[in-house]
Amino acid sequence: MPCYAITEKAGRFVAGQTNTGVGSVLTLTEKQAEHEVRLGSLRPLDTPVAKAGGAETQNAPTSKGKRVAKADAKTMDINVSGEDNASAGA
Repeated sequence: MPCYAITEKAGRFVAGQTNTGVGSVLTLTEKQAEHEVRLGSLRPLDTPVAKAGGAETQNAPTSKGKRVAKADAKTMDINVSGEDNASAGA
């Protein structure tokens, strides 16, 4: 079973167990830890370590949960007026 560390965001109880302090390790199933990880009360410790530069690093999961892609304003081509971007400059 995976191991999880208690964070400073945790309350008095974490995943139904008494909080024994920041950094304490709990061994829980993914289902037991799912909600607490989402809240930030726990962080997973058993994350796979990928070698730098390998294909595994591009798809390796992070310990912060789901990550949302952020748009880069420099590369975005947005035309608010509703006109076609190709014909707008012609």
